[in-house]
Amino acid sequence: MFLTILYILVGLFLLIILIAAGVGYTISAPRYTGPVSDHFDGQRFFTPGAPSPKGFKDVIDWQMHRERTQPWTPYHNDPPAPAPPARVNGNSVRVTFINHATVLLQFDGLNVLTDPIFAQRVSPFQFAGPKRDCPPGIRFADLPPIDVLLLSHNHWDHLEIDTVTKICTQHQPQVFCTLGVKAFLEQHGCRNVTEMDWQQTATINPTITLHCVPAQHFSGRGIFDRNATLWAGYVIDSQKAGKLYFAGDSGYGPHFRAIGEQFGPLKLALIPIGAYKPNWFMSPVHCSPEEAVQIHQEIQSQQSVAIHFGTFPLADDGETEPVQDLQLALNAQNIPAGQFRALKNGGSLVV
Repeated sequence: MFLTILYILVGLFLLIILIAAGVGYTISAPRYTGPVSDHFDGQRFFTPGAPSPKGFKDVIDWQMHRERTQPWTPYHNDPPAPAPPARVNGNSVRVTFINHATVLLQFDGLNVLTDPIFAQRVSPFQFAGPKRDCPPGIRFADLPPIDVLLLSHNHWDHLEIDTVTKICTQHQPQVFCTLGVKAFLEQHGCRNVTEMDWQQTATINPTITLHCVPAQHFSGRGIFDRNATLWAGYVIDSQKAGKLYFAGDSGYGPHFRAIGEQFGPLKLALIPIGAYKPNWFMSPVHCSPEEAVQIHQEIQSQQSVAIHFGTFPLADDGETEPVQDLQLALNAQNIPAGQFRALKNGGSLVV
């Protein structure tokens, strides 16, 4: 009797492992294949000299000992902001923070959207995974015509494929992504996709150039594609509007100072400030508000806007804690609060 129960338990355990492996394989994205470089070993990407992201054992340890310092409020159904204008011309840049890392940049008659996500969860499942705490600040139907889509990496909270597919179908933008992500996008019907490596340059139009720049992070959608595609930030160089920087998702590292030296001063920077606690677990891949202020200085940003906060409870920092810590860090460096803004969902700023 005991052996029978043991066999049943072992069988169930193996079945669970097989199911998990099957799901992990199904949701994994295609792997990049290409020549070895200073940040690609032929199988996986890495950030040279950076601490490695934590592994599965550390994830379990974190989950078993979570200490959220401030709570997240229940879902608040804030009304959306008014629809943005169809186009913005002249030398100014209109920034609209939709939320998380989704930002609408309007300049030179061009509309650029970063890492769009309008889904309820950042997860392969509709019943589990981090769930948004508030709606997008702009309704999807109120988006102006999207000309350019910038994708920093393939994590679920930055590449939400249903949103991206819908934008590709309805707006037919130029899509710029990192090495290896193009195959996944084309599997889902996206066209006009350009994938870029660090330090590569692409032309958006005759007066606007896009530069792919390093970040310190990792990638993967399932259990079989970890670090199989690249992660990055982007610098948009417009002859009229100036230089605009989207940092994507990144831990703090020397690449920020290098970006400042190569491209600074920058007219506008979108810098992440959230999902930074606990520090021992998050610091290799996410920067803290204090580090974000240091980044603001090192990249020589004239105007920074915070991203990656207050939408999805991804770490142990509270809903409003990143913004509070950002203000403390700005005060400590005697930087006027207006130079580094944390906009409300749907909030806009003209630079």
